[in-house]
Amino acid sequence: MTKNFKIIHREFKTALNKLKYPDSWFWCRYTINPYSGCAHTCIYCDARSQRYYLDQDFENEIIVKTNIDKKLDQRIKRARKLLPDVIGPGGVCDAYQPIEKEVENTLKILKVIAKHKFPMNIATKNKMITRDIDLLNKIAEDTWCTVGFSITTTDEELAQFLEPYSSPPKERLEALKRIKSKAPNIQVGTYFMPIIPFLEDNDENLEDVVKQSKKAGADFILFSPGLTIRDQQAEFFIKKLKNSKYEHIVKPLLNLFEGQMYPPTDYVKKLHPKLLSYCEEYGLPIRQKRWIPNDYRKWNYKISELLLNKEYLDVVKTGKSNNAMKWAGLNLNNLEESIINVYKRGELSKLNNFNKKIVEFVKPYLEKSKELEHKTGLDKYL
Repeated sequence: MTKNFKIIHREFKTALNKLKYPDSWFWCRYTINPYSGCAHTCIYCDARSQRYYLDQDFENEIIVKTNIDKKLDQRIKRARKLLPDVIGPGGVCDAYQPIEKEVENTLKILKVIAKHKFPMNIATKNKMITRDIDLLNKIAEDTWCTVGFSITTTDEELAQFLEPYSSPPKERLEALKRIKSKAPNIQVGTYFMPIIPFLEDNDENLEDVVKQSKKAGADFILFSPGLTIRDQQAEFFIKKLKNSKYEHIVKPLLNLFEGQMYPPTDYVKKLHPKLLSYCEEYGLPIRQKRWIPNDYRKWNYKISELLLNKEYLDVVKTGKSNNAMKWAGLNLNNLEESIINVYKRGELSKLNNFNKKIVEFVKPYLEKSKELEHKTGLDKYL
């Protein structure tokens, strides 16, 4: 099914956005949006929110970012302090929405990423990504490449309602399988988010998304109940629900959120153990492996990954967050020297948020690093 929409061509001053901290879910340090607006028209999409300041009719206008590949190329060439790190194409749009078939902005961006040997992580709901398997595989071989398919239900009718112009879940799973078989160097998995309460949070759907992902060859599954309900995004979503066969969930949904933007903690605490249990049953990791640079950041990123994964798993299992551990992991990404040198000086406690417990937690891994820093394949220790 296709959607008619207005196409606007516009040149922007910048192409690449640098995050203050690498994203601890997708490990992106940089983001880039090939387009503004998204014709997939997912009715729950958070990008409709005022927080993104999109100055267009989200449903019916797609802004094509003119010369974005040239600007990206110039940005990387001219920047003296722009270290290679993970780029995430898309964010407030799907990089493989239908307009990509004609305009190929995403393809052009991938060619620049491959040219400069930057790693990348891309999320999509469109099977069109298989067009670029060879290029994605080259990026994976040269550096690192992760592809995540957003799949929140295996119910084709429900998906048609929630994500009317995306590829059906079955086709996304087939695309996942194809990438895994044709390009095994690419880390590929499922982004099970957001999970819509009263439509997608039943045991049957939770298990089937995990089961079908595993069957297709997924390397991981990232899950989050994180539906947002805020400003005009909420208005659009609720209106769509009220005018559908799913009208009955509107009242319980609003009661669940009680005026909040996010699902309540008690709801999340009930869902997490179920999801974790299904992932363990089908042998699917709930985190994706991180890209690790070969410069001074190498062990900073490894220890950051260790801390952030540990903190996340504790949240999933216990519902309790360890903010010190989380911020120790995030801040470590911005350390301008190797943590190995800090450790050798006996100054770990001087690092941001490195309290006594965190110092003792990371020491065994740093001890191994002193012995094995010159070798490869150190992931076994993390």
